[in-house]
Amino acid sequence: MQATSIGDAEAALERARSDYLAVSRGAHLFSSESAHLDAEAAAWEKLQAARRELEGVQTGGDVQ
Repeated sequence: MQATSIGDAEAALERARSDYLAVSRGAHLFSSESAHLDAEAAAWEKLQAARRELEGVQTGGDVQ
């Protein structure tokens, strides 16, 4: 996702943080530990991408 403003990037970061916490705390909802770990890793990557996106918007650069 390419954020167009700081507000968009902050909202994306907050959604990613919320998603990560939900997955992390919801281990009992997955069919296996492996499925939970895979989902948690994907949510973590999404959170890190959102953080980098916000940094890029704040600095006006293209942070990857």
